[in-house]
Amino acid sequence: MSYGNQFKSEPLTTTYTTEQYPLGTIFVQQADEVAAATHTDGTTSLGLKGDRTWMFVQAGVAVNIYDACVINAIATPLVVKPTDADGSANYLFVGVAQGAIAINSYGWIVVRGECVVNGNASINAGQLLDTHGGSAAGLLDDDTTVAQLVGRALTATGTPVAATVAARVPLL
Repeated sequence: MSYGNQFKSEPLTTTYTTEQYPLGTIFVQQADEVAAATHTDGTTSLGLKGDRTWMFVQAGVAVNIYDACVINAIATPLVVKPTDADGSANYLFVGVAQGAIAINSYGWIVVRGECVVNGNASINAGQLLDTHGGSAAGLLDDDTTVAQLVGRALTATGTPVAATVAARVPLL
């Protein structure tokens, strides 16, 4: 993978305890690499397509793999946390982590394109997704009466990995 004039050899799910890139740095992952993406358990049929854009952020709160992330505070828009179970209506959606990021550590999250995201039960393919997780932090849900609309489900809950959906973010 190339990063500006540099070659990026570590996976985009790598995390750091120090700021290895300036916060807000953007990286575009090419479609062939997206299609080859695998889950940490080795699942290779994630079914993702197209280029996706990643941003380098800091976790103000621990972020789990596939958590939907919002800004931690208005004053620090490049520091993220998982969406709140009650809707995160007052926070701006940033993207989706494809790997866990420990509190105060740094990593990359998907801000545009297809990705895997933790989803509430009973999401169906084609539904709009919002930041009202319903039952836990970090989830997106299909309940469009609250929170921010942030994407569209490409699969039903449980695909491609248990308790997740494949999704396109942001909502286009």
